[in-house]
Amino acid sequence: MDLRAWCAALCAATVGLVGCGGDSGTSGTSGSSDGSGSGSGQGSGSSGQGGSFGEGVGSGIGSGSGTTGGGGSGAASSGCEHVDVVFALDNSSSMDEEKASMRDVVFPAFAQALLDIDGILDFRAAVMDACPLPATFHTRGAAGDCSFQSGKAWMESSSTDLTSEFQCAADLYVDDIECTETNDDEQPVSSIAAALEPPFSDAENAGFLRNDALLVVVAITDEDEQPAPRQTPQQIHDRLVAAKGDAKNVVFLGIGGRRQCEGAYGDAEEAEDMQRLVDLFAADGRGFFWDLCEGHLEDGLTSALAAIEEACVEFVPTVN
Repeated sequence: MDLRAWCAALCAATVGLVGCGGDSGTSGTSGSSDGSGSGSGQGSGSSGQGGSFGEGVGSGIGSGSGTTGGGGSGAASSGCEHVDVVFALDNSSSMDEEKASMRDVVFPAFAQALLDIDGILDFRAAVMDACPLPATFHTRGAAGDCSFQSGKAWMESSSTDLTSEFQCAADLYVDDIECTETNDDEQPVSSIAAALEPPFSDAENAGFLRNDALLVVVAITDEDEQPAPRQTPQQIHDRLVAAKGDAKNVVFLGIGGRRQCEGAYGDAEEAEDMQRLVDLFAADGRGFFWDLCEGHLEDGLTSALAAIEEACVEFVPTVN
C-alpha cells in the first residue's frame, strides 16, 4: 500500500488533521533482507522518506540459491504476514475523550490500513487497561460480554464485526482490578509486559503471541508510566523484547504528553519515562512517540504504520 497516499486520504477525511508528511522528520531506516535456506543471498532497499513524525519506509529484496535433495534452486524470503497488536489505555476519567477517539475514529481506520500493507494477511488485537493486576485482556464492555467471534480473549481481523468488538472492549469495563488508583493504575506499558509473561501468558492470555507475527504495542496515558513496584524504562523495554526474542520484532508507539500542557484532549502531564521507553525502541528503528498535547491521535497511528511496514520487511521469526 502507498502509505503517503493513505495518509493524504485520511487527512482529507478528518477535519483539522495536521502533519501527514513533510521534511521535518528523520529519514527512515533503509530496508534489507537476507536470503535463507541452503544458499545465501543479500538485498538492499532504499531509505524511506521522513515525515512529520520521523517515519520512513524501507524496502529490499533478498535472493538466494542452493540445493535441495539432488539439486534445484529456491528463492529466499523473509517478512511478516501476521501482526499481533496490544492496546493499553489509561482508564482514568480524564482520558474519556482519548478513549472515545480511539474507539470511534482511530481504530477503524488503523485496522483497514494495517491490512492494506503489502504482505500482511491478518492481525489480532487485544485491549487492556493500565493496571497489571490482573494483566488480562478485556472481553467485556459496559453493555456486557463483547462476544468476540474469535472465541478468544482477543479480536481477529477476520471478524465481520471487528469495529464493534473493539468499541466494546475499549469501554474498559473493570470490576476486578487490584490497583488502588494512587498512580499504580497509570502503567500501561508495564501492564502489556505483564500480559505477555507468565502467569498471564500461560492462562487467560495463552496463545495470543505468534512466533511468526510482528508485535505492535500501543500505550496511551495522560500521565507518565508509573510502574509499581518501580522499574526503569530499560527493564520494561527488556521485558517486552523478551516476549518476542528480538528487539527488531517489536514496534512500540507511546502516546502521552511531551510536556505538561492543556491540549486538545484536556490536561496532560509530561511523560518522561514513556519517552525514555520510546527512545530505547527507537534505537532499533522501532519506537515512536506521539504528543497528546498536539491532539490528532490519527496522525500518531499513521506514523506507526510506516514503522510497521518497515519492520515487516525486515522481520525474521524467532522461537522463544
